Amino acid sequence: MLKRVLFPVVALLLSALIVVLGWQNHQLRQINAQMAAQLQNMRLEAHGLDLGSRPDALALRTTRHTHVDIGGARDVPQILYFFSTTCRYCLASMPQLQQIAAARGRGELIGVGLPPYDQLADYAGRHALQFPIAIDSEGDASRRYRATVTPMLMVLAPDGSVTYKHVGQLDEQVVRAAMNSLTPAPALP
Repeated sequence: MLKRVLFPVVALLLSALIVVLGWQNHQLRQINAQMAAQLQNMRLEAHGLDLGSRPDALALRTTRHTHVDIGGARDVPQILYFFSTTCRYCLASMPQLQQIAAARGRGELIGVGLPPYDQLADYAGRHALQFPIAIDSEGDASRRYRATVTPMLMVLAPDGSVTYKHVGQLDEQVVRAAMNSLTPAPALP
């Protein structure tokens, strides 16, 4: 008789425990997602220009001994990729950077190389980077754009305003967001 009564009670208690643990797990996942979003927002606020900022144009020498202007108003959007040849996250971001290079359409992609500068040309050749690599030898670009960590990706609208930025390793979500920021939202009627 005791077994008949005890078994359903234990089963009910175990079921209740499973439900409570499932609810707690759900709550912890929500808290984790909120904390991750807050951390990303803190990184975005600490590094790189604010969205909507309009940096003045800056001329930089490239690894091919030409000059390129970054920032300022222009005919097409501009994608700036700040990187270092010694940054492992930059190296891990190479497949996504190549995707951006292939999908950018009319957008102008420019790599902005940070120290060590003497390795930039070899690095670009080794990874088949088919876009200009600007050399920030005086640190003007990193100061102007607040590029304090690498990799950092910024998209500038044709008017020169920052429409998107990402700090850290690139992934598929960053590729999609960067490409979406290249096309302006349609005007409302």
